Amino acid sequence: MKIKRLLGGLVSLCLVAALAVILAPTNSQAATAPQAGGKEMGMHGGLQAAVESLNLTDEQKAKVKDIFADAKTKHQAVSNDTSLSDEQKKAKMKELHNATMAKLNELLTPEQQTELKSKMEAAKAKPPAQP
Repeated sequence: MKIKRLLGGLVSLCLVAALAVILAPTNSQAATAPQAGGKEMGMHGGLQAAVESLNLTDEQKAKVKDIFADAKTKHQAVSNDTSLSDEQKKAKMKELHNATMAKLNELLTPEQQTELKSKMEAAKAKPPAQP
């Protein structure tokens, strides 16, 4: 039971780390983006920082906050679902990521979408940081 729980936690941690590495901010503007509500930087921390660096309107900021809060809740539900195998959790996390990206793209202007896409591609090309 402990091993299964530990593996579930490790899978969640790996997925969060992978998202953070893939979607980490890549320029000085993104690196200086305010870290609103430090504990909100969990699941989609890099993505959230990248999105917040896009000069969002106040309306967009409110909607982005809701999108990430919803994603965090769903992520925790998947992580805590003991009925799912590791592969099923991985698949659900990928679905959750894709759904979150779709919601964000609906909200962002074409220019913001292009900027976010370039940040994500640059983050993918960057080698992961060694602890």
